[in-house]
Amino acid sequence: MTSRTVFITDQEMRCRYQHRGFALLIVTAVLLFSFVPGEGDASSFTQGRGVFLSSNTSFPVPAAGDMITEPYRTPACQFRETYDKWSGILRDTAFLEAHARYIFHGLLISAGLFLVSILWIWVLTKYARRRTKQLKKTKERYRALFENMSEGIVVVVEGRLALMNPRATQITGFLPNELSSRAIAEIVTQQDRDTVKEAHRKIMRSEAKSLRFPFRITCKNGDTKWILNNSVGMVWENTPGILSIFSDITENKKLEQQFLQAQKMEAIGQLAGGIAHDFNNILTAISGYGNLLRIKTDSDPALNRYARNILACSERAANLVKGLLAFSRKQVNDPKPTDLHDAIKGAEKMLRRIIGEHIEFSIIFSKASPVVFADSNQIIQVLMNLATNARDAMPGGGKVTIRTETVDKLEDPLIGDNIPKEGGRYALLAFEDTGVGMDETLVEKIFDPFFTTKETGKASGLGLATIYGIVKQQKGFVAVQTNPGSGTTFNIYLPIIDAPAETRQIIRIGTPPRGTETILVCEDEADIRKFIREILESHGYSVIEARDGEEGIDSFRHHKDKIGLVLLDVIMPKKSGKDVHDIIVGINPRVKTLFMTGYAAETLQNAGLNEPVSGCLFKPIETDILLAEIRRILDE
Repeated sequence: MTSRTVFITDQEMRCRYQHRGFALLIVTAVLLFSFVPGEGDASSFTQGRGVFLSSNTSFPVPAAGDMITEPYRTPACQFRETYDKWSGILRDTAFLEAHARYIFHGLLISAGLFLVSILWIWVLTKYARRRTKQLKKTKERYRALFENMSEGIVVVVEGRLALMNPRATQITGFLPNELSSRAIAEIVTQQDRDTVKEAHRKIMRSEAKSLRFPFRITCKNGDTKWILNNSVGMVWENTPGILSIFSDITENKKLEQQFLQAQKMEAIGQLAGGIAHDFNNILTAISGYGNLLRIKTDSDPALNRYARNILACSERAANLVKGLLAFSRKQVNDPKPTDLHDAIKGAEKMLRRIIGEHIEFSIIFSKASPVVFADSNQIIQVLMNLATNARDAMPGGGKVTIRTETVDKLEDPLIGDNIPKEGGRYALLAFEDTGVGMDETLVEKIFDPFFTTKETGKASGLGLATIYGIVKQQKGFVAVQTNPGSGTTFNIYLPIIDAPAETRQIIRIGTPPRGTETILVCEDEADIRKFIREILESHGYSVIEARDGEEGIDSFRHHKDKIGLVLLDVIMPKKSGKDVHDIIVGINPRVKTLFMTGYAAETLQNAGLNEPVSGCLFKPIETDILLAEIRRILDE
């Protein structure tokens, strides 16, 4: 096919615009034709088209009929008419001159707006980037806080877990996916579940903005922990929920219980000590008059038997008082280096009689025999009380084992935080039985005075309380390991000392000695004064009585030349025994004194008697011991 140069009429051009194959090409060509140089008249457009077509040999011109397609004719004609209209306006020089200023201003404003828009977009982009960076840093900080807080954090929505931090996982033992499918209340113990539900209800109903309360949870491993919870209401993903921040206070609760227990024991101990002091005064009079009656009824067997029965009852009452004093840690204590194995051996026969033949009994000693600074009589009393409890816990038979060990470092978790920081070696005295055991509730009460599981009247309830007091008095510790149905083990720890054990010397008192000296008796209890007066006068002494401290000082001033000994009660009205002692020693430095008290030896220190004194007797006072001690001091 050869190319040919032709001039196409306006009508033919309009028709060719209707061919869809050339639609895009024609639109582009029309735009180009508008800028072809011409004379500015109506023929310029046609001439421009002709020049373009004649110079373009790449587009052969086919027959006109082949290009005509009726459905496209009308749109092409409309396009041509619109183009002619606007191209005419643009070629109208008068129009351009009249509106050139407005067009320029419009273009200038448009350019300014465009630049402002570009600047604004740049500023917004920079601000957005900075805010995005800040938000990212803030998010990282909050995530770091969330993941590293020492408190557990959980978000609860509709009763189920929505969010949980690592510390909460550490406290509970549960992973987030393990709790998300469960109601959060399921891990709360049954005892506290209603409390937690009520607190959440108040928060969700806006009855309280926040609530702080403790409760117990059951961890994944089955342990029960106390947590202190702070709950507030919040909205989580458009749904009302609760934010809880909690901490593990299990150890604090244990310390609190230990502190309350110690306070309770101290308060009861003070009460018991006061009761014991008053009771000892009464027992001193009872046993004293009983001894007088026994002495004066040697010729009458019936009356003498009554007197001995009175003394036996008095001795039982004195043992009960010793239990009270042991619990209050104010018992008369005579500690000395004691071989623990020897003390246990000394009580073995007695323990076998207490336990009975239906219970197997064995003792396992450690290789080394530990020496402890303790009163051997009190160690025996501890063993007897434990044996009695073990026997009652095994009515159908069983096994009791006493075991000793040497512990280089005290680490028994049952003792808690009471272990002294300075450390030290301890002797372990373990008393094991295979009885019925005890539950946790019972263990919390066993050391309470007068608490007993036996029938009323069959036990005093002081057995284990006495053990507790004795062990504490020896600066030791006692721990209980037990479970229902699996027996009980009492672990008693006593400090070991590096000293040889002392051999106990038994002093036997024969016929009470007599004397002729004058003795001043300062005692506020009238019954005790009268009993002492009768005892002393029956053995040859002269007695001067004083009802209180001031009367004792006055009596000493009037009879200082003939008084050989002053018998002083430590606690008296108006002036204490210590005050009386200091004043009469100032009057006569050679005067001899003998103290009496219903408390323990520590009462002397509390009363200020730190300097050595001639002697001290502890109530209830036995007649023979009183007479022997008075004679010993007078003969010095």
